[in-house]
Amino acid sequence: MPISVLLVDDNALFREGIAQILERDGRFQVVGQASRGDDAVAAASELQPGLILMDLQMPGMSGIEAIRRMRERDPTVPIGVLTMFETTDYVQESMAAGASGYLAKDATPAELCEAASALAAGTRNLVAVPDATAGPGPSSSAAFSSLSPREVEVLKALSGDGNNEEIALQLGISSRTLHNHITRLYGKLGIHDRAQAVIVAVREGLVDIGPMRRPRTE
Repeated sequence: MPISVLLVDDNALFREGIAQILERDGRFQVVGQASRGDDAVAAASELQPGLILMDLQMPGMSGIEAIRRMRERDPTVPIGVLTMFETTDYVQESMAAGASGYLAKDATPAELCEAASALAAGTRNLVAVPDATAGPGPSSSAAFSSLSPREVEVLKALSGDGNNEEIALQLGISSRTLHNHITRLYGKLGIHDRAQAVIVAVREGLVDIGPMRRPRTE
């Protein structure tokens, strides 16, 4: 039986990318999503998921406060914090509030799924985070290194809030040329849509998902 998952992150496109990664793994079923801490607390109570994966920085109620309230209602549900680069104090505060562990937003899909599975099975503390207190820096991969400088620009732009027409204007190219760049970089990276492009951009250090504006899906 798949592990039921509640995803909580204020970036809808990033959240959808994580949902796709988990669903395609086969071990998980995403049963709910939320973009705010208070909505997450309500969803956790209603859905009673087997695993909660959530960001800490959201509008309204903070992720840490949301974790505290979830713990008051259910002391056993595994809660994994989706993180980029948190300070030691932030890590300790969230763990004290009841978080089960940390999952890096810049992990590969395989690492993310293995970490989520480990959390659901009861593993605690830091999971799939090379160094939760380290500063940001781009990772490397053969697929990413095969991109041309223009394709890297396009990949970064896809993680913003513009539609394709606006991105083409921003980059000073035609919509047809942009389409060709997108087709080539998707092929090189082995991805199929913009949500997955955001995941790659985060993993490769092109964008900081925390303050990033909410991208469009078209």
